Amino acid sequence: MDNTFKINIFLLVLIGSLGLTGCNDSNSDSEQANKQPDSTTELADCMWQDSFTSKSGTGEDPLNFAFPDSNVSYWSSEFTVPEGAKVSIDGDYPYSRHFSLVSYTAEGLRVNSLLDTAISPNVGSINPFVTGHDRLKQNRAFSARLELADLPENPEQNTLYAPKTADNKVAMLYRVYVPNKNMNVKGNVSFPRFKVQLANGDIKKGQDVCSVLKVKKAPIDKVTTIPLQTSLTLFNQQLNIGFPAQSNPTWYKAFSGADNIKCIYKFDPVSKKPISQCEGQSVTPKLNYWATPDNEYVFAMTSRRLGKVIELKGQIPKTPKTYENNPFADKYDARYWSMCTNELITTATNYCIYDEQIKKMDQAGVYTIISSLPEDRPANATEECGVYFLPLSPRGSGYTAEDGKTVGHSDLGIFIMRNLLPNTEFNQAVQNVKAWGTEKQVMGDYLPEIRYTSKEDFEAKGCNSTF
Repeated sequence: MDNTFKINIFLLVLIGSLGLTGCNDSNSDSEQANKQPDSTTELADCMWQDSFTSKSGTGEDPLNFAFPDSNVSYWSSEFTVPEGAKVSIDGDYPYSRHFSLVSYTAEGLRVNSLLDTAISPNVGSINPFVTGHDRLKQNRAFSARLELADLPENPEQNTLYAPKTADNKVAMLYRVYVPNKNMNVKGNVSFPRFKVQLANGDIKKGQDVCSVLKVKKAPIDKVTTIPLQTSLTLFNQQLNIGFPAQSNPTWYKAFSGADNIKCIYKFDPVSKKPISQCEGQSVTPKLNYWATPDNEYVFAMTSRRLGKVIELKGQIPKTPKTYENNPFADKYDARYWSMCTNELITTATNYCIYDEQIKKMDQAGVYTIISSLPEDRPANATEECGVYFLPLSPRGSGYTAEDGKTVGHSDLGIFIMRNLLPNTEFNQAVQNVKAWGTEKQVMGDYLPEIRYTSKEDFEAKGCNSTF
């Protein structure tokens, strides 16, 4: 690449994503769990706005950015705390796999996560996310508070910290992973409810809270992309067929936005110089732009110019089984695992499959996933044959203008694999990868084998219907 190649990176892309009580008198906790909450209990919903979503699978939703997981629901809240005011949050633990409240700077840099298992319940309630506790118990209330201050070394119990700024603006995301079967996207509880005590002692509740906090009535800003022209210039380098994909698909740990740009495009946005490989490069172990601190990711770039069908084989960490309204969650290696197909330029997610959806594996516990456009799907890429199908995006990188087709935008894809909240004893988690090039060494069989194949070659394997 010519040394005069100069690019000014203004915003940095994130690879990784971030990318929530209805009660009545019932004698059965399991019956209660399956009831829909009464809309009258939805206090202070004005605090929460619809946020990232990839549930349509199209990549075309205006809120489909920052690589959101399709099996997670996200809501945002941006507001301003009056000087001297105290903000408290009352909620109910959802009937779900996981939930969290995460604070951010206005630019989407993550600050603090109020994690489900770390939240102490109110008197008379239980925390259903603690291993061994009944997940279907009706009494599941908690109370927390918001503190405008730097995150201390020893955070106080049930406290969410947000940075103290001149204008006291706060950004927050509420996530709910995999609600139980037959439950709504919030896990059959109402949104967390805010209460404000002003400096003069006045207390505001319900809709009054939104006025006092000057809640932003719009989704969070899309700050996850670099300028389009910069992306196109980097993409147009075309250092090899299928660029920025490699002929041998390779997994890389997601680090900071600048690091991920460097690895994907083989160009250092700081030194403005090309690099030959990701392995051996220095990295910054910090994800940003609306990412959750509870997840870590690996990504792999692919191109249909190098192969129209991709085969993935690997092992899934042991995760708790929760979807079928299981009353008790087993001990686990990781709280949640997923594999998604995504778009590089738009940062949209197209399709995801998560741990409980993969029910059939071989005798060694290895799953097989086939990914392609629907028209290239092998006939034996079915669950009956022990194979799971994950569609590629027909939009490729997401840049669909005619000039992009000639350089491969319509052919590009990204796979992103998540590990959420691994057990400290699970040494093969993504979280334990500290440098590019060590992914396989650290993760072993939990890092999938990924290779190109063809419809014909995969169909020649036949159907293993004995699973």
